[in-house]
Amino acid sequence: MIKILFIDDDTMTLRLMKKEAEILGHEPIICPDSSEVIQYIDNTNPDLIMVDINMQAMNGFQVVREIRNHDRNGSIPVLMLSAGDPDTEGKKALDAGANGFLMKPLTLNGMESAVKGFINTGQRMSVNACC
Repeated sequence: MIKILFIDDDTMTLRLMKKEAEILGHEPIICPDSSEVIQYIDNTNPDLIMVDINMQAMNGFQVVREIRNHDRNGSIPVLMLSAGDPDTEGKKALDAGANGFLMKPLTLNGMESAVKGFINTGQRMSVNACC
């Protein structure tokens, strides 16, 4: 079982990702406030983090930089999610320190592929899991 921290300020998206993770047999943790991400990480020790790019308190790029600047969290794989342009957003995600980028909406198969890929390899890659 993989412990996945989902960071998004949209409650409907969080509920959907939580349900998908549970269906896949993973342990979802939801963080609805991006400004509290370090506290959530320190309290839960996730194996993988999935963060939305467009949020109010801190955008996803700021969140990833904060995670990478925190000593204990620097090696946790981080995937950024957005419905925006995959070329532009994907490059910005990798530049911010994310391990990869996923298109929203994230399907069940897309989540499963991403989790397997990042947990097994931990490599940086851009993934289009919208379909």
